[in-house]
Amino acid sequence: MKIKDALKEQNGSYILEKLLNKNKAWLFLNDTLEVPKEYFEIQKKLENGYPIEYIFEEVWFYGDKFYIKEGVLIPRDDTEVIVEKTIEIINEKCKMKSEKCKVIDCCSGSGVIAIEIAKHTDVKVVATDLSEIALEVAKKNTKLHGVDIEFKKCDLFDESADILVANPPYVEISWKKPNDYEPDLAFFGGVDGLDIVKNIIKKAVNLKIKNVILEIGYKQKEILSEFLNQYNCEYQFFKDLGGRIRGVEIKFI
Repeated sequence: MKIKDALKEQNGSYILEKLLNKNKAWLFLNDTLEVPKEYFEIQKKLENGYPIEYIFEEVWFYGDKFYIKEGVLIPRDDTEVIVEKTIEIINEKCKMKSEKCKVIDCCSGSGVIAIEIAKHTDVKVVATDLSEIALEVAKKNTKLHGVDIEFKKCDLFDESADILVANPPYVEISWKKPNDYEPDLAFFGGVDGLDIVKNIIKKAVNLKIKNVILEIGYKQKEILSEFLNQYNCEYQFFKDLGGRIRGVEIKFI
C-alpha cells in the first residue's frame, strides 16, 4: 500500500505520522512511498476494537496531550465541560477566601481533570482513585504538565474540601462498553448507573462538602433529582457540547 492510499483511511495520517515521525506535509510530498509493515498491524488492532489511544499511549484533552495506557479509562471530550464548570465555581467561590481553596478530584483516573484544574486555577488539588494503574498514569501526567497535586489511594475520598469534582463510573450495568479493553471498574455504576454517584453525594454530605460537580449520564436526570430532593441542597444539571445532560452542580445548604 502506498502512503497516498493510507491517507484515505480513518486514522491513516495519524498512524503514519507516529510511525514515521513525520508531519502531514511530508506525507503528502512523499505519498508514493510504501507504508511500513507496522501500519497493517496497527490497523488490524483497530479493526478488533483496540483503542488507538492505547496503541500510541497518548490522548488529547482540553487542548493538552496526556499519557494513557491500557487499564485506565480514556478521557473523552464530553468531560471537558466538567472541567469548565469546576473552574467557573472555583472562580466564584474561592476568590474572596484568604487561604487557598481545596478541591478533591474523586475517581481521578488518568488525572486529566485534576491537572487541568491545577493548571488554570490557584487551588490545592487532591486526586483520589482506587486503581494503582490509574494513580501511576496520573502521577506521570502530573510530571509531564508540571503541576503539584496530592494523590491518595482510597475508596472515593476520606476528607473534606471546599469543592468536590468527580467523573465516577455511572454507566448502567446492562450497557455495552465502547470497547472490550477499558476497565469495567471505570464504567459501571450498578443497575441504574448511580450507585457510586449516590455514595459520593452521601459522603460529601457527611464530610460537609458544600459544592459538588459530578459527571452523569444523559438519562439519569430524573432518578438523580428524586435522590437529591431528600437533601437540603440546590442543584442544576448542565449539558455538554452535544446538547445532552452531562453533569450536575450541587450546592448543599
